[in-house]
Amino acid sequence: MSKILIPIALLLLACIAPAAPVAARDPTAASLARCLDDPAKASTGAQTDCEATATKAYDRRMNTAFAALATRLPPEARARLRQAQRAWLVFRDAEANARSALYATRQGTMYVPMEANAETRLTRDRALQLEAYLRTLAIDS
Repeated sequence: MSKILIPIALLLLACIAPAAPVAARDPTAASLARCLDDPAKASTGAQTDCEATATKAYDRRMNTAFAALATRLPPEARARLRQAQRAWLVFRDAEANARSALYATRQGTMYVPMEANAETRLTRDRALQLEAYLRTLAIDS
């Protein structure tokens, strides 16, 4: 009986154990967290600069992952990826316009870094998605 309970207990512990913080697995997120936590960067401008730096880093990662995928995929899959990326870029720009219009209705400096964070998150999500595709391709390599 205990031979069955121990593996089940370990499995349950693994399921309920908190996941490692995102920053621990994502160097850009870790860098952003350090920047935002720096007391010398507590101003609205500095917080916005932290977000802009992270957005640029995620954009570089996204472009790197896209290029790596494009070289590894067969022609039809590459064409579909390119089509999806172009559509995502159109979405990103439309989202930026909508986000800008939304934040234009708000007053107060706290909204400036909030808007910058929304841009960071959007770019982060796409970069991580493309990097996940790369890891998928590496499974059978």
